[in-house]
Amino acid sequence: MPKLFAIIGATGLQGGSVLKILNAAGSYKLRALSRNPNSVSAKKLAANYPDVEWAQADLNDTSSLRKALTGVDIVFAVTNFFQQDILAKVDAGDKDAEFTQGKNIVDAAIDAGVKSIIYSSLDSMKQLSDGKYTDILHFEGKHKVEEYISSKADKIKGYFIYLGIYMENYTQFSRISPEDNKTVEFTMPLKPTTKIPLVDTANDTGHVVKYILEHPDECLGEVVEVSGGYYEAQEMATAFTKATGKPARYVQIPYEAAGMDELCQMFKAIDEFGSFGGRTDFLRRNKEMDYIFVTPEEFWKNRNWDGPSS
Repeated sequence: MPKLFAIIGATGLQGGSVLKILNAAGSYKLRALSRNPNSVSAKKLAANYPDVEWAQADLNDTSSLRKALTGVDIVFAVTNFFQQDILAKVDAGDKDAEFTQGKNIVDAAIDAGVKSIIYSSLDSMKQLSDGKYTDILHFEGKHKVEEYISSKADKIKGYFIYLGIYMENYTQFSRISPEDNKTVEFTMPLKPTTKIPLVDTANDTGHVVKYILEHPDECLGEVVEVSGGYYEAQEMATAFTKATGKPARYVQIPYEAAGMDELCQMFKAIDEFGSFGGRTDFLRRNKEMDYIFVTPEEFWKNRNWDGPSS
């Protein structure tokens, strides 16, 4: 009988990628967890994947998580700092709001007898910057969950993925140039030449999770980065023109223009200390995978996106 694999965050980019790839592989029985299985996005996925079970679970409610994880062998989990309920708690002074949700997942999984967890974590920018950037909470909260999972190694096996910078984010940091009303400008605070690990989240993530499942001993307790490689921040603009034939350019904007101080500090830290701490070992591992990561040019071709509305 195939093992039961649960996906927390199935309606998001990461969880949706895991759902798509594992469903196609057919090696696991899948259960998708959602706060609201009756939402439009959940119902659409349920229609597309009729063999997938659905269960209701609220990351703020350990009892609902425990019930949804009953009978599960392995769980993939991602927490989202930018959910409105977490942001509201942070604004009220609770810097551990995301960590609390992650801890709830881990505790419920252990109580339910889940044997393994694959958690989408991030580096601690506080550690990477030697204490210079201490309050980039969507990094610190995830890393704290990772450390909590590692502390429970006698109760549950922990596996960790770190995603690079979402290529999808470039569509949000874009505008039509006010100078000629046709050039697409990708506006980000990062320096144009800053090297960043890019990821096509909706496609690459599931393949890396599948690799972990196929190499459990090798990956146990280790970080597996999810990215095809390092690119200059401005290369997504060049790739857009190559893919679409439309004029585009990268425009560096002030850090403060990112809006939230959380994002302002993140862009400063990445410019100064990089993502993944500049690690390159994952590039060797990528070559061992039975998968070729999506390049920026391929991303734009697949995206079928002509640019932001005027």
